[in-house]
Formats: sequence, structure tokens, C-alpha cells
Amino acid sequence: MLNGIKERMIGSYLFIIIFTVVIIESFLIFSISRYYYKNMENMVSNQIKVSVDFYNSYLASSSLKKNISDNADIFWKNTSAEVQVIDVSGRMLMDSIGNFIPGKVKGEDIKNALNGDLGISIETDKKTSEKVLYVSKALKSNGKVEGVLRFATSLSEVDTIIKKISFMLIFIGIAVIVMAGIVSVFISNSITRPVREVTAMARKMASGRFNERIEKKRDDEIGELFDALNFMADEILKNEKLKNEFVASVSHELRTPLTSIKGWASTMRTGDFSDREELQTGLEIIENESDRLTKMVEELLDFSKFISGKITLKKDYVDIKSTIEYIKKQFSLRAWRQNINFSVKVQDNMPLVLLDENRIKQVLNNLLDNAFKFTQEGGKVTLKAFMRDENLIVIVGDTGIGIPEDELPKVTEKFFKGKSDKCSNGIGLSICKEIVLLHGGKIEITSELVKGTEITLTIPVEDN
Repeated sequence: MLNGIKERMIGSYLFIIIFTVVIIESFLIFSISRYYYKNMENMVSNQIKVSVDFYNSYLASSSLKKNISDNADIFWKNTSAEVQVIDVSGRMLMDSIGNFIPGKVKGEDIKNALNGDLGISIETDKKTSEKVLYVSKALKSNGKVEGVLRFATSLSEVDTIIKKISFMLIFIGIAVIVMAGIVSVFISNSITRPVREVTAMARKMASGRFNERIEKKRDDEIGELFDALNFMADEILKNEKLKNEFVASVSHELRTPLTSIKGWASTMRTGDFSDREELQTGLEIIENESDRLTKMVEELLDFSKFISGKITLKKDYVDIKSTIEYIKKQFSLRAWRQNINFSVKVQDNMPLVLLDENRIKQVLNNLLDNAFKFTQEGGKVTLKAFMRDENLIVIVGDTGIGIPEDELPKVTEKFFKGKSDKCSNGIGLSICKEIVLLHGGKIEITSELVKGTEITLTIPVEDN
């Protein structure tokens, strides 16, 4: 395929160059021909004008035939061309080289001369096949045309000069085409070589060799392509690392409740209990760990749907105040148990908002769960909702341990898991972000270590 691109590039360059050279050389050859022919015409025309003016001024008192017999040399002393004198009937009266033509002499130049114009024509001699320039002008006596003075000169020397110049131009043109062809090969190679490198790198990446890099050698579009490919390899490695860490984290989190469930199930199977209270404790642990497993599995299923783009929102107009009141009741008992001050503020007269209520509940549950998880006893968690510039604003704040500055930009990324021991599998916030984005909104996180975290959701009220 790359060879095809190279051949097409070279072919395109050569076509443009050959086309340009042919057009320019055709124009030059035509212009040079016109220039030499015009110079010859002007030279012979000036000579015949001098001879005719002299005749009309000094010899017009005598007849044409008498002047030919008495002063024949006067007609050709100003020129090296063949000189012919023709009467008004077209019969040749004199030829300087004795080349008399029987009958009437015909020619467009003679016709124009008899009409009072300077007659010029170029004809091909039938015997020698050479081009001959004919220039004719009328001879007058007492204002009356008596005949035509005609100069004839061969254009073979002019044609020879034009041919030599044409051959030289053609040779130069061929040399230019050859040199341009060589240059086009180098240019094509300079373009296709990096493309081949990119292709080779892409194949290596396709086979899983993400540690290899392309050396950037130029600051242009190709160099940007190299940067993009290297960046893509870095991102793949980064995501691969995050994915491996995520799998390890999920495996660990799954193993913990499974270990508890298996342990208490084995204990219950053997019936080795000292009292009923211990049995009740074991059942509660199995139930809680089962709920924990169910929540993790649901998160993983949701995450898989978001990754594959199969998630769909079921929107309806929702009273957001009622939704937040439900969330408040849900977390009030937890706040009491953990001795955390949980406050909820909702703006009065909130309009109905078009959204997927269950998904928004999922977001708020996740955010508040994190807030309570990372806030110490005696701390504070807040939930606020209000309208601003036709947007629904929901803010979840806490006075917990906060998020390190280097982790803050990554907390909503897929697979990212913070350094804190309380951090879970690293997909909760990424799911929240996806849900908010599907509503046409955005999520913003500000945090400071020890002082706490604030997460702001902005969701458009209309057309979301």
C-alpha cells in the first residue's frame, strides 16, 4: 500500500512537472519563432519601403518597363533578397536571379500590394520544401499603380536557428524532468518513510508491544503523528496498569466478604455455637457481606454498560426536592450512628427537572456514601440543591480527610483507586461522572487535605 502511495506521489509530481515544462516550452518556442519571423518581416519590409519610396520619388516620371531596362539595379541594391517586378496584370517583368515564372504570378502579398497595402505572405516552395517570405509593395507613376515590387527571401536559416533553440529548450526540459523526477523520489521517500515507521509501530502495538516508541525527527504534521502515537502508547500502558490495579483491588474486595461468608457458613454447618446471640451475629455478617457483594456486582455491571455505551436514561419531570428528601431520610440514620452532623438545604419553589431520577439517586448515594466514609466522628456532611442560570446545582460537601492534590484530577477516571485504605474499587466516581455527562451536565471537585471535599453537580434544566 505504501509503495502505491509512493508511486502515486511520484506520478503526480512528474505529471505536474511534465505538463508545466511542455506548456512553458511550447510557449517559448512559439514566441521565439514569432520573434525571428517578425524580425525578418520587419527587415525585408523596411528594405522594400526604401526601394519603393526611392522609385516613386525619382523614377516615377518614366514608365516601369523603361526603368527596368535603364535602371534595373536600383530595385535590388538595398537588399540581398530575390527581387521581382510584376505588372498590374500579374505578369512578371523582371527577376533578379532570372527565375521567370510563365503566366500570371499569384500570391496574397501581390493582391494586397495592388490594393495599396504592404503585402506579406509566407509560402512553402514546392521544389525545395523550404519556407519563403514574400513582401510586396506597389510602384506608382503619377499617382497610378504601374506594378508591384516583390522581395522574396528564404526562411531556411531562420528555421535552422529556431530548430537549434527548440532542441536546446527540449534538452533543458528533459533535464529538468529527469532532475525533478529524482527530487520527487526523495520527497516521496521523505514522506512515506515516516508513514512506514508509523505503520510498523502500529503493528507492534497491535501485537501488544506498547513499550516501544518512535523517535521524533521533525516538527511538522508527521512529527505530531509520532507524538500522538507515543502518547497513545503511554495512555494504553497507563490504562493497562490501572486496569491491573483495578482487577487486583476488586479481587481483594470480593475475597474479603466471601471469606467472611464462607467462614460463618462453615461455622453454622458444624453447629459449633455457644449461644443464640453468636448465631444471630453470624447471620447478620453473612447478610451484610452479601449486600456488599451485591453492591459491588451492580457497580461492575453499571460500569460495563457505561464503557460499552449501552446505558440509556429513562427521563421524566422530577420534583428534585422530593428526591433529596428521600436521600435525606436514607442517610439520616447513618449520620446518627456515626455521630456526623448531616444537613440538607433545598431552595424553595424548585421547578420540575427532566432527568432520570433513579440514576440521580445513584449519584447522590455514591457521593454521600464517600462523604460519610471519609468523614470522622463529629464531622459534618452537607447536601445543597438550588437553581442558578437555568441549571440545577447540587453540592455535596464534607469535613473529611480530603483528597491529595496529585490525585484530585484522577479521581473520576476509570479504574483509579486512591491511596487511602478506605478507597474502594475506583469505579464509583467514574460512574457518577458518566451519569452526569449523559444528562448534559458536569461534575466539579474541590478538596483540601484534612479540611474536606466539595463536589458540585451542574445539570441543565432544559434540553438535557
